[in-house]
Amino acid sequence: MFKVLPNYKTVNDPTAPISAITVKDKFKLAGHYFDPFTFAYLTVIAGTEQATDVKPGYGQGLKGYAKRYGADFTDGFTNELFVTGVFPALLHHDPRYIRKGEGNPWIRTGYALSRILITRTDAGGRAFNISEFAGNIASGAVSTAYYPSDERNVSGIFARMSTQLGYDALFNVMKEFYPDISKKLSRKHRAD
Repeated sequence: MFKVLPNYKTVNDPTAPISAITVKDKFKLAGHYFDPFTFAYLTVIAGTEQATDVKPGYGQGLKGYAKRYGADFTDGFTNELFVTGVFPALLHHDPRYIRKGEGNPWIRTGYALSRILITRTDAGGRAFNISEFAGNIASGAVSTAYYPSDERNVSGIFARMSTQLGYDALFNVMKEFYPDISKKLSRKHRAD
């Protein structure tokens, strides 16, 4: 998106037939985490955390920065692995975001936000998005192996899960409207 953000997990044309994806494809989607954008993004995030002393148990200096970067990288990877690969494979969920693509912007925004709670099944039906919640909890549980000791508790797990749910909801809204924004910007650019 915007020639910067990777957008591998979106079905842009909801009017086209949508086929189920294989377990292998779900794990391939999770593997897209290793996009160059991820490494650049984490460089900035870890630097911001270092400057504001987030996760103070890691300390400062290069060692503290490396610990923050490693924790953030592992958080993101385990999140992708569980939310996009493991739980969708086990529960027969489709981890892709399927755009609504048209209609009232408020309804489309509500739809995008609701995809945190509702997912498409491999059979084409709808189900509660257990993959999103169980995946985030599993990722948060793994983080207790490497987070500072004061963040290795249930409240830390749920805080990280809540943050990730917020990010996922925001990215769903971006995925919903990005093609419209891109189209308007390209028309404006051609008009100039």
